[in-house]
Amino acid sequence: MAVLFGCVLGLLVYLRAPGLAEPRDESSGWGLAAAFDGAQAILDGWERASYDWRVRELGERSERPDEAVVVAIDDETLAEARQDDRPGVATQPWPRQLVGGMVNRLTQEGALLVLVDLPFPELSPSACVDPKLSPQPQLAPSDDAAFRQLLDREPNRALLAFTWESQGPRVLPPASRLWPYRVKLGTYATPADARTRVQAVLAVQRPAFLIPTGNQVEVWGGATDEADARALGGRLGVGSAAIEERRAADDAYRVGPTDLFVALSEVQVEGLDSSKLVEVRHLQHPVAPLLRGSGGFGAVSLPADPDGVVRAIPHLVAFTVRGQRHVLPSLPLAAAMRLAGTTRLRYADGKLHIGDEHAIPMDASGFSLVRWNAPTAGRGSRGSLARSIRAWNVLLNVFDVAEERPARFDNDLEGRTVVLTRTAGDGGHMHRTPIGGETPGGAILGQALANILRSDGITRATPDTDLMLTMGLAFVGAFLALSLSFLLRSVRGAVLYVGMLVAAGAGYAAAAAYVFIEQHLWIAMAGPLLAMVGAFGVTILYAFSTEREVRDFVHNALGRYVSPEVARLVTRDLNLMRPERRNMSVYICDIEGFTRLSEGMAPEQLVGLFNEYLTEMTAVVRSTAGQVDKYIGDSVMAFWGAPVRTDRHAHLACEAALKLRAALASRQDAWEKKYGRRLSFRAGIDTGEVVVGDMGSELKSNYTVLGDAVGLAARLESINKVYGTYVLVGDATAKLASDVYVFRVVDQVRLKGRPQPVRVHELVGRRGEITPRAQEQLSLYEQGLTAYHQRRFAEAHAAFERVATDFQDSVAAVYVARCARFLVTPPPADWDGVHGLEESGPTAAAA
Repeated sequence: MAVLFGCVLGLLVYLRAPGLAEPRDESSGWGLAAAFDGAQAILDGWERASYDWRVRELGERSERPDEAVVVAIDDETLAEARQDDRPGVATQPWPRQLVGGMVNRLTQEGALLVLVDLPFPELSPSACVDPKLSPQPQLAPSDDAAFRQLLDREPNRALLAFTWESQGPRVLPPASRLWPYRVKLGTYATPADARTRVQAVLAVQRPAFLIPTGNQVEVWGGATDEADARALGGRLGVGSAAIEERRAADDAYRVGPTDLFVALSEVQVEGLDSSKLVEVRHLQHPVAPLLRGSGGFGAVSLPADPDGVVRAIPHLVAFTVRGQRHVLPSLPLAAAMRLAGTTRLRYADGKLHIGDEHAIPMDASGFSLVRWNAPTAGRGSRGSLARSIRAWNVLLNVFDVAEERPARFDNDLEGRTVVLTRTAGDGGHMHRTPIGGETPGGAILGQALANILRSDGITRATPDTDLMLTMGLAFVGAFLALSLSFLLRSVRGAVLYVGMLVAAGAGYAAAAAYVFIEQHLWIAMAGPLLAMVGAFGVTILYAFSTEREVRDFVHNALGRYVSPEVARLVTRDLNLMRPERRNMSVYICDIEGFTRLSEGMAPEQLVGLFNEYLTEMTAVVRSTAGQVDKYIGDSVMAFWGAPVRTDRHAHLACEAALKLRAALASRQDAWEKKYGRRLSFRAGIDTGEVVVGDMGSELKSNYTVLGDAVGLAARLESINKVYGTYVLVGDATAKLASDVYVFRVVDQVRLKGRPQPVRVHELVGRRGEITPRAQEQLSLYEQGLTAYHQRRFAEAHAAFERVATDFQDSVAAVYVARCARFLVTPPPADWDGVHGLEESGPTAAAA
């Protein structure tokens, strides 16, 4: 069951979405596939929730980064702007000249780089508002041109943003009218050299054609007629340009704004399979007047997971133009490349390397998990960053410097990167993240940039690792359920049982959090924990369903009359049934004269008497924590010390013998009246090492014992007839139980098949219950036995004869006969007092 549950959950974990934030194929379906997708979606949701918790725990132990600072056009900034009377300040969006002035001012205040997280997909509807802001106002007839001039004032210090969409059909550039003529605007060695001229053509809203000629390329611009062509050439500084009619074949060499943008922004990545990147369907990039080689471009799109939370940023995406795939960077990645002074990107071992300075974990689809340096998004616009600044403060500094006054705000930007973003207005600028429901997009970009600059990110474990963890936790759950199932027998145990599962789950969650915090490694949590809980629950159900079978097995193995207490113990721990060697006490008894008794009774009476006798016997054995092994005709075999261990097995066996004698004595009158018979029994008890356990064949088995103590107990029971006794015990039993019970030595005998003599004892009674007359009998008997072994047979004969006559002692009577023989024929000089019993019976004893 653990394997099955672990495989199912492991498969769900293993077949996760290939990209960190790549959406699944949600095409409708029925049957097993739809159920699998639904279960996987639920599991992914739980896993993302566990990831968010770990992110916040890591943020608690982190310091907010100061490498990036957010400059936010927030609600307070717009409120201040609405009250200002300067040209264009109160309008929204601001004229791009104002934005350019802010970018220029930020670099003057020491910013290493300014990331302009503002969209410029269309030409500015505004006009230039303040000639003082532009370095060359006479060359900036438009707001876009003024913005471009301000950016070029500090070359390579600003990056512009673009956005993309991966869903829906590919959006083609809008069709433009035909241009019957074309004008030659220059010849260049390579297409890269011609980009500036192409951008100039596109900036004036004319089509550009990049036509190869030999080893060079020519730049042509579209025109409506020859006059328009000459005007275009003059506008772009070409006095006497060649003018031709446009040919249909020229369209193959036409360059649009998107073509130019892709050429300017694409990056080359060594070791990356671009086919695995997110395929972009539509781009929204800055307008043509802003497409200059001195600038940089990066994507600011932040796709969310299916639950609407942004956890990762796509640093690389793919865009296909005319059948050729191009790789485009994110804005933080483009900024890191600019700061590192490199264009070299390399992907290896799950990391994107930016030159030789920085490396960031990234999956093959181009996504990198954001490593948040705070548990919650801070107030205002800073998100998880250390600082944010109102854009109004920067704009006031711009105006102060333009009016030749000292800047009023010290924004402390020296050596830092600035993200100029908008947080006011509609909710498109805010995103749900693991650290908050409203995190500014600019702050997310700043955090991603800080991750790259610190080479600090989150790595997700491989599917193989998560699969192994899921399988392993499934086995842990099954193991806990089986190994601790005995705790379910009580309410306290059940609480402890569930508590162990909770503790194991909490331990794994803590380990996963530790690995995340210390090693920044995301290992699966929801899948393995669910596998453990599921396997635990399924195993419990399986255990309950088979509990009755286990009980039946226990009762069948131990016998019908097993003690309920012992059965419960064995049911909780089946290891008690395992065959093993133990020191135990074995008891075998037999009804005296049973053959003669059975011949004189009707079968119904015989069975009734026999059943009552066995009931008494079984009750006594069970009352002393013993187990009835088997009934062999009129013989009963029982043992103590298994399946539940006890060191008092010898005491319990002796106690059972005494209790049985008393029980039978109390029933004699009733049996004689009912059946016309009285019963007496003989028993043998011995203690020693035996093998105990469930033994037998595939067809029938029983919980029984094997060993020398079993055989000796049977022979002791038999030789009771020799001495006229009822309970004989072995020497080991007498030694163990002598602190509670009184024994007397009956004889030392040599049994057939046993090289060593056996000391035989008779169980007399419990200490403290021996009467004075019985004590006198035992004293005289001991005197006689001592004299007997010292070869003083006359003295021994006299003592034994007195005991036999006065106390009707059958054992003493046996010794009277022996002493009489030895008085006539003394034993040999090497006689050791051991009596040989080759055959049981009175004849052998008297010999």
